[in-house]
Parts: sequence; structure tokens; C-alpha cells
Amino acid sequence: MIEELSVKFPIKECCQALEVSRSGYYQWLKSEPSQREKEDAELLKQIVEVFEANKGRYGSPRVTRELQEETVCGEKRVARLMRENGLTARRKKAFRPRTTLAGDRVAPNLIKDLEPSAPDQVWVSDITYVGRLEGWRYLAIILDLFSRKVVGWKLGETLEAELVVTALKGALVRRQPKAGLYFHSDRGSQYSSDAVKTPLAVIGANLSMSGRGNCYEKELVSYCAS
Repeated sequence: MIEELSVKFPIKECCQALEVSRSGYYQWLKSEPSQREKEDAELLKQIVEVFEANKGRYGSPRVTRELQEETVCGEKRVARLMRENGLTARRKKAFRPRTTLAGDRVAPNLIKDLEPSAPDQVWVSDITYVGRLEGWRYLAIILDLFSRKVVGWKLGETLEAELVVTALKGALVRRQPKAGLYFHSDRGSQYSSDAVKTPLAVIGANLSMSGRGNCYEKELVSYCAS
């Protein structure tokens, strides 16, 4: 272990190097903090109390608002003291709504090595979310893998299977695909539900799902629905 070494230089030499007089140096040592410095020190104590009480989540605007309930202070002054003393608010992780609820009945991946040669041979579906003033909304999209065209969609407030069912029924009415269609998705409970499987079985479609934990297959679904 390497010990830190401290080197002390004579005051005379230090003053000469800094081009200040020794009398000025000693006068500076005896001088008391200004009124502004005292007020800053007191305000800093209050800032630290508020900052720590809120587990470091408050930035200068929120710290200022809380302090202003009992004292007079400006946000710029609070921000300066926080910056000078390394008080930086922790950033919240961006909230991302869940779009996939694991299902218990899954299908194998039937399109892994399949290249569609025409429309309505392979449809790919996924659920994403859309931020609106009134809150999050969920969007189920069905795309034709060959043309990359949206063939079905539904915007809703919940992640119920009906979201996908409505999008699927709209696509079936518009496109009227022949038997043998491959319908590919992730392993979400919406896609493994009977409500989705039934209309697919009626038209003789093949249900296909991405493998568990396979990020590349998951990316395929997300890419096609983006």
C-alpha cells in the first residue's frame, strides 16, 4: 500500500510564488466569512436536508419549492449551491408499459427459415404502446411479411386478447387469405388465447411463435410491427 506524501513549503516561498504579500496572507487567515457566505452555508444545510430526505430524487426546482415554504430563496442560488457541492438528482428510469404477458400454451417457430414469395403467406403481429395526454394506449398491429404493409390494427386501453382479436378479424375481412397462412407472434398470452386461435383455425392458418429467450426472433416481430 502506497502512503500519500504531503510536502510543506515555507510560507515565504509560497507567497513569492503566488505573488502575494505575507501580510496579506495572514490578514486573509484572520478574516471572517462574509454575510453572504454565512447565508449560503446556512442555506446549504437546508438544501442537504431536503435533498437527503427525498433520497436524492429532487433537483433544484423541487428543492427550491420545498424550501420556499419556510424561507426566502431563489432557484438560481439553490442550483448554484447544489452544483458546487455535487448534489445531483438521480434520474428516474423511463416508464415502459408491459406489452407481453407470458402465455402457457405456445406454438413452435414455423417461419424461421421461411421466405414469403407473395402477399398473405406470412403475417407477423406485435403489440406496442403509444403515449397520449390521457395515458398509455396499446396498439396491436398485423403486417404482411412480404409487402411490409399493415393489414390489421387495433388501438385499446388494455392488453386483453380482444385487442389482437379485433385487429385479426379486420385483417381477415380485408385480405381474405387462403388456407395455409402463417401467423407469427411472440409468446404473449394474447396470442396463445383461444380467442385468437379460433379464427385462425377456422381459416386453416398455422400459428407460429418466437422461441423463448431468443432476442433475434423477438426483434423480427418488433421490427415488422414498428
